[in-house]
Amino acid sequence: MPYFRARLLPPLFLLAVGCASRPAAAPPPSSDALGWIVGGWKGERVEPSTGDRDPISSECRSVLGGLGEEEEIVVGTGPKAYRGVYLQVFDPKVQKSVLMYVNNMRRQFARLEGTASSERGEWESTTSLPPRRSKLVYERLDANSWRRTQQVSEDDGATWKTLFVDELRRSAE
Repeated sequence: MPYFRARLLPPLFLLAVGCASRPAAAPPPSSDALGWIVGGWKGERVEPSTGDRDPISSECRSVLGGLGEEEEIVVGTGPKAYRGVYLQVFDPKVQKSVLMYVNNMRRQFARLEGTASSERGEWESTTSLPPRRSKLVYERLDANSWRRTQQVSEDDGATWKTLFVDELRRSAE
């Protein structure tokens, strides 16, 4: 037994010292492309087909140490208000920004994939079945305002119809 211990301990010691002296692995690259939406927002949702207008409030938070954003929205007021939650993170496996969405009306998750940058985000649904398609666009207008546009296509993207447009301004609250 002493012979075994004498031969085993030095390599284990060197392994432990080698592991301890290595620098920590670099963290994954930040995908904080949409960091500009973090904060509180208020504005209006307009439905072009009907002209209906409703107040909208949004609270966006950074999640996963800056790797993504979570947004909770409320459209309208009172007990029948429309509520939704977005979660956006860059997925290194598919090399795309992935946005997951669920609302209080349908309570079914939708997955959208696309791109996100410091000025714009654009995603298409992966849960819609052709020929129906869905597209969501975020546009940074300036440091204190942005626009979200939801569009659908019934002809596999040949034409698009705007479902709603959210005009949002940074809230002082």
